[in-house]
Amino acid sequence: MPRIVPRPPLDAAAKREQDKLLAEFGTSLRAFRNDRDLSLETTADAAGVHPNYLGEVERGKRNISLFNIWRLAAALDVPASTLLEKLPRRKVKPAS
Repeated sequence: MPRIVPRPPLDAAAKREQDKLLAEFGTSLRAFRNDRDLSLETTADAAGVHPNYLGEVERGKRNISLFNIWRLAAALDVPASTLLEKLPRRKVKPAS
């Protein structure tokens, strides 16, 4: 059986970056849902997720999996890539 090594927690800068990304994704997801006049409950049901979970994602409180992004995209009748288009581009230091 493989040994599972726990990941160290994010440093403060990475945590802020993650929080911003989750908030941006949630805002975008809510906008897609509202543009289609879908309730949170209807969307959650169509995606097969709990309404509380979807609400937490929309508020940027949950780190959503790729699988659930795919499911929500199908419920909103858009490609999964569409839900990711508005996310900010990550700034990285050039390789030395």
